[in-house]
This record gives sequence, structure tokens and C-alpha cells, in this order.
Amino acid sequence: MADTLYIIGNGFDLHHSLRTSYTNFHDDYLKKKRPQWLNFFQTIYGDAPKCEIWWNDFEKRLGEIDYSYGMDSHKGRVPFVLYLGDMLKHQIPSLFGDWIKDIDDRVEQDESLKFDEKSSFFTFNYTMVLEKTYHIDGNRIWHIHNSVADYQRKGTNPIVGHDVNSGELTIRLNQFMNANPSFRYDIADMMNRNIYDGGKKVLDRICQNEIRFDQYCDIIHFVAMGFSFNDIDMPYIKKIWSVNRHKDNADWTVYLHTPEDESITGRIIGLGVSEDNIHTKNW
Repeated sequence: MADTLYIIGNGFDLHHSLRTSYTNFHDDYLKKKRPQWLNFFQTIYGDAPKCEIWWNDFEKRLGEIDYSYGMDSHKGRVPFVLYLGDMLKHQIPSLFGDWIKDIDDRVEQDESLKFDEKSSFFTFNYTMVLEKTYHIDGNRIWHIHNSVADYQRKGTNPIVGHDVNSGELTIRLNQFMNANPSFRYDIADMMNRNIYDGGKKVLDRICQNEIRFDQYCDIIHFVAMGFSFNDIDMPYIKKIWSVNRHKDNADWTVYLHTPEDESITGRIIGLGVSEDNIHTKNW
């Protein structure tokens, strides 16, 4: 069983000069090939999608649809409200699949990166850089949100989306209703249910793969490359750490790209990891 686990995030692909950021999704794909979707996002999210900050935080923003868009649902927008869940659950992931398959992921190796042949890989990336460039055996790689190969060979969409829970949506809805008492509550509630249905549902995915996480119980060396430890995906890391049997002596190596990335160490300490067991590298 492997004693080293590499946790791979989008920063790994960006380090290899792939244009796989959410802003690249906006600039290279939507703007040039699917402009109707840009208009769509702007309509249901307001002016925010014009802002680069919005696109940088794309998944989180998907759970923040402007309720006021449903104001006129009684005048013909009910079909949209009903369609909302499918849009978040199927249509947007399909867009991601079409975008990623057009990205050329044939890149050169970074000679400074040396992967142990017996290591395991837990990747949030849809690309096949690990397989194609570093020739890692696919059996040692878990694409937790599926891969472009899954999309091309089996038609399985990438898993993408927000992870707003029902409680947060209820709070948001009540705040909106207090400010807009004339708004139809049934329409807003229907929107909420469809927003929730179209979420990433990370905790559900963890439960569905409970046994598979046990393969990480004897990891002694954790290496995070290009992963931001963001709130949406953090439950996966907590699960991996919870099954580990070497919490007292397991070490973490974190690759940092910018000074702001130093906040990542705080998130790892939050797992219960001793600061002495965390090491950083710049790339």
C-alpha cells in the first residue's frame, strides 16, 4: 500500500501552462464559442459575471443565483425555474466537458518534480497530465470529479458546481423575502430546491465512496500541489485525514505559487496537523 499521497489541484495544470482557470473558461470558451451562455449567466446572476473576481470564484457563485430573476416567473419564466436544477446538474458540467476536451494537455515534464512509483494520487483536475506527461498508472490516480477521458469515452460529465447546503439556501431565501415581501415565495422556494439539486454535494459523494477512502489509511507523506484547500472541496481532505492512522507523525509538503498561498498552512493546521510537520516549497 502506498505511503505517499499527492493531492493535485488546478494549480498543478496552471504550473504546466495549461489554460484551465475559470477565467480561461470564460475567455477561451464561452466568449468565443458559446456567447449565448455569457448572456445567460449575466441574466440570472446580474452584472457580477462581468467581473473577473466572479469568474475566479465560479463554482461558489453558481449557488448565488439572483432570486429577483424569478420575479416575473408568473409571466412565463416558470419553465426556467423548473429547468434550473438540470442546468446546474447537467448543462454546465457538459459545457465544462466540451471545454476541457479542447485543451491540449500534452505538456513537458517539470524535471524538478519526482514522483515515487508507488505513490497514490488524489486529483481534482479533469485533465490527463499525470497519465500523459508523467506516465502515472491510472490505477493509482483517483479523479474525484471525473476526467476528460470519462467524458470522451463514457459521456460522463465532469463534476462541477457549488456546495451550498439547504440551510444556507433557506437563510438566503428568508433574507431576500424580508427585503422583497411581494415576491412569490413558492417561486423562490422552487428556485432554492433546484439550486440545491444542482449542487456538487460533496458530502454525498464522500458517503458513496466511503470504502474507497480507506486506501489512504497508511499515508505518511502528504504532498499538495496546486490545491487551494477551498471550502467546497475541503471535506474530501478532512475525510482523507480522518481515516489516516499516522496522524502524529505524518508530514505534509505544500507547493506554494504566491505569497497568498501561505494561508493554506493554516487550513492544514486546522485538521489537527502539527505545524512542525508542515513544509512548504515554492514553484
